[in-house]
Amino acid sequence: MELAVDPRQVGGAFSVDESARRLVHYRFAELAAMEAEAGWVITMAAPRLKIALAEHAYQCSLHADALGRRLPEMRVMENIDMSIPPTMRVADVRRPPNDEFARFVREMQDADDELLRLTGLYRVLKPHLAVYYRHHAAVTDQVCDSPTVRTLKFILIDEEEQIRWGQAIYEEMADTPARRRQALEWQMHLEEMLAASGGVTGGQ
Repeated sequence: MELAVDPRQVGGAFSVDESARRLVHYRFAELAAMEAEAGWVITMAAPRLKIALAEHAYQCSLHADALGRRLPEMRVMENIDMSIPPTMRVADVRRPPNDEFARFVREMQDADDELLRLTGLYRVLKPHLAVYYRHHAAVTDQVCDSPTVRTLKFILIDEEEQIRWGQAIYEEMADTPARRRQALEWQMHLEEMLAASGGVTGGQ
């Protein structure tokens, strides 16, 4: 009787090139989130917001690094220092899927109001990324692309914790009908921009 059963199947929805293309765009989004969080830290009034955003920025930098380390294994060799060991090499590439997604990111990053900032990041961008990460991990080649699956699953641990924090702080800060309406209108505006861009994969 065979007890060590591996249920994974060879083959998946993405070619190596397509999986790599998506990881490049995920890396752009993680760096965009990191820049927003790090840039907002100094202007946030409450110390607990500063602490949370600084921690999340650090986590997003780790996510971007992990994605960058996976890319050379998938034949993406941009801006790599070939003098360092292969296991330490990072493909320093960050491209949005299209100009519309880049505009969505800038719109989110440029918000001045604290509640609107957190709404855009934790109720629009991060939930969007989490959905795509889970989908990618589920449909890519579970054997040949297993390092990508592992990387995305680890990233999702942080992302889902950040989303839970973001929803809790939203409930605290959107504490009047007027504030909640303002936040929801901003969320709808960003959601429309995101949908028009095709999302983090550009609709492909």
